[in-house]
Amino acid sequence: MKIKSHQISIIMPVHNGESTLPKALESLLCQSRRFDELIIVDDASSDDSIIVVKECLNERDYKFIKNERCHGLAAAYNRGIKISKGDLIITLHQDVVLERDSLERLIAPFSNDRVVAASHVVVHPLDIWKKYNFWQKCFFSRLVGKNFSGIDGKFDAFRKSALEKAGLFDEKHFRTAGEDSDMVCKLERIGKISETQAEIIHLHKIDPRFSWKEIIRKQAQYSEAQGTLLRLGRLQNIKTLAKAFFREILILALLFSYLRIVSVVLILLYSFLYTKLVYLNEYKNGRILVLPFFNIFLLFVSIVYSTRGFIYGKQRI
Repeated sequence: MKIKSHQISIIMPVHNGESTLPKALESLLCQSRRFDELIIVDDASSDDSIIVVKECLNERDYKFIKNERCHGLAAAYNRGIKISKGDLIITLHQDVVLERDSLERLIAPFSNDRVVAASHVVVHPLDIWKKYNFWQKCFFSRLVGKNFSGIDGKFDAFRKSALEKAGLFDEKHFRTAGEDSDMVCKLERIGKISETQAEIIHLHKIDPRFSWKEIIRKQAQYSEAQGTLLRLGRLQNIKTLAKAFFREILILALLFSYLRIVSVVLILLYSFLYTKLVYLNEYKNGRILVLPFFNIFLLFVSIVYSTRGFIYGKQRI
């Protein structure tokens, strides 16, 4: 079959991933479809990620790149792509567990020469969510029990020639978020992006030190990326804009008298529904009393950082 002729290069950016790397690498090595090259790009980890990688891969052949300072996801992808030998590039995050046939399913669409990229389906099981600390549960509660598909770098396949034609990932404007959406916009002009049923489980970093400060940082990160994407003209249709900036819309609606009451009601609903699962499972935890106010505060974080991303045209956090 034509698909068997593809040379597959896996690129895994690593940054302080010691808690999830063993499961991620184990699931990769157990795939039903063989890959040809594994490239690990360590982005200045300060934990034992490098040791974990060496122990997990043992005598297996892989390429290793170490950044002395943190450059971000886009730059890590690009460093791997530039030294890769495969004609198909697979991006794989350090906190992802694959099903045994995930790789086989992901590359199947490339039998069609028009396909330039293929995406996965990510699931968020309840049993993993229950292992998080309180603030991690708050941050990820909206995802539990839901499946999401689309290009986000966690486990996606790209035709290398298409990435090169697109100019690789934009590390000039994006550091740790937004580079995936930017690439989708560029690839859609080149060929077809296919959705697959390649399932993955997104573990996230299991960190007992995860705090409310980390939620603010991540929200700022994502919002700054959305503002940058808007500035670069990557968000154009109404549906995409509404999805990207619904938090900002809720706040801005307060400025208009005829929308104010509706906006207040929606904000109040949001403050509870955004972390509904936390209220149902952590009702004995006193911190849920401040959670609605914290959720509302995140709306203002969003508008500040999306504005900053739009003004400066860069995602820098």
